[in-house]
Amino acid sequence: MSAESGWSPIQKVRTHELVLAQIQEKILGGELKVGAKLPSERELVDALGVSRSSVREALRVLETLGVIDAQAGSGRDSGSVVSARSTQALGNLLRLHVVLAGIDLEDLIDVRVQFERHAVVGAAENRSQADVAGLRSSVESMRPNGVSSVEFNELDTEFHVSVARASGNELVVTLMQALRDAIKAEMVRAFTEVEDWRLVGQRLVGEHAAIVDAIEDRRGADGADMVEDHIRAFYRDQLATRH
Repeated sequence: MSAESGWSPIQKVRTHELVLAQIQEKILGGELKVGAKLPSERELVDALGVSRSSVREALRVLETLGVIDAQAGSGRDSGSVVSARSTQALGNLLRLHVVLAGIDLEDLIDVRVQFERHAVVGAAENRSQADVAGLRSSVESMRPNGVSSVEFNELDTEFHVSVARASGNELVVTLMQALRDAIKAEMVRAFTEVEDWRLVGQRLVGEHAAIVDAIEDRRGADGADMVEDHIRAFYRDQLATRH
């Protein structure tokens, strides 16, 4: 029968997908919040009228996505709890999507630059003295003489995410963290392979300090230009030659 007849194919929906949909609706509707405990498997089976295998498959999917944490054992502390680690799962999914979709490094850089510019401008407008103090402490902790290259990359990520937090935009924080997670392996490899990563690290720390100065002085436009130069120069000098 042709598409012109007005009929549309019916999509097959597996039972566990219906279980997923119901749990998702309760989260989206605010009935289940972070830290809330889901009904037990037996309770879900009885309430939804499905098999235990369908419930378990749905819960496994939600755990993989970082939506719930499954607590093993029995008693009051067992069962599934709505999780707050969805950002980590988003980073994992984004990393897979980047590879499978063949997204270019330049496209990733462009997206990251836009997030970072927005974060710096927002931080300059909304920062508190505590935010500035925290950023300066983060910069000092990155001094490359006292940390390994892997630790430096972790601290570098935390610095940029902290700038986003200072902006007050939680969505930017989540997306920036996910984006950094998606390119983490590439960043770590770059620092591992660079001939003198400590020299590079020292330069990056100085650039971070200048960005914090701009945020403290509420020079958002200047800070945005600085962070763009900071990011593009690093990718150009350390990563681009590896692609």
